[in-house]
Amino acid sequence: MKAVVFAAGMGTRLRPFTDSHPKALAPIGDTTALGLVVDRLIEAGADGIVVNVHHFAGQVTEWLGARHYAIPIEISDESDLLLDTGGALAKIYRESRMIAEASPYEPIIVHNADILTDAPIDGLVEALADADVSVLVDSTRKSSRRLLFNFERRMKGWLDEKHNTVLPTCIDPDLYRPASFGGVHAMRRAVLADISDYCGNELHPFGIIPYYIDRSVKLTIRAYEPASLYGWYDIGTPERLATAQEAFTQGLLKL
Repeated sequence: MKAVVFAAGMGTRLRPFTDSHPKALAPIGDTTALGLVVDRLIEAGADGIVVNVHHFAGQVTEWLGARHYAIPIEISDESDLLLDTGGALAKIYRESRMIAEASPYEPIIVHNADILTDAPIDGLVEALADADVSVLVDSTRKSSRRLLFNFERRMKGWLDEKHNTVLPTCIDPDLYRPASFGGVHAMRRAVLADISDYCGNELHPFGIIPYYIDRSVKLTIRAYEPASLYGWYDIGTPERLATAQEAFTQGLLKL
């Protein structure tokens, strides 16, 4: 199993910290958000990780280089152009040696560095048994933007409740179950190849969610919602980072 960690974002909502640091290096306990995510992926069985970088890229590279991980960690450098989540995966597919050496059906875990969760990664991987992609979701967490799933947990679209927008425009959102995306997903390596094809010849920024919407007929993209309660924290703002730091200190986040 391989993993990708998105650590390239500008983190504008987390200012002033991100005026001089990358969001991925936000402090949590005696480590960082990135450190917790990497450790958890290794514990879950990842034998290779690719981390993309852009904002204060050198700090992330230096921080990772100062640690002695038991598995290889590659850097996908987007210093010249921030590619968003979809473009980042296309670049990784084209340039990563460890991804090139993986089998077409090997699971790839994709994890945002600014999401801290103890949701079971093994369950996310197991959900690939009858899917091309599995996405961590929460049907109870409030969000203005939600993915839409049918009764078989298969993704069929996306809803922006704030702007009353639904994609694809031809579907009736009332016929589907909405759920909030948790920033962690799993896919077969073969899906990375399709993401690269979808991108076209020249790398350019695009999001993974628009890709999922466009490919929701071609690919089987299933919701994974753990049966038991789990911790989930988005550290995207100073207030949310403080909440995550407190939860970690109190042992409410099992990382």
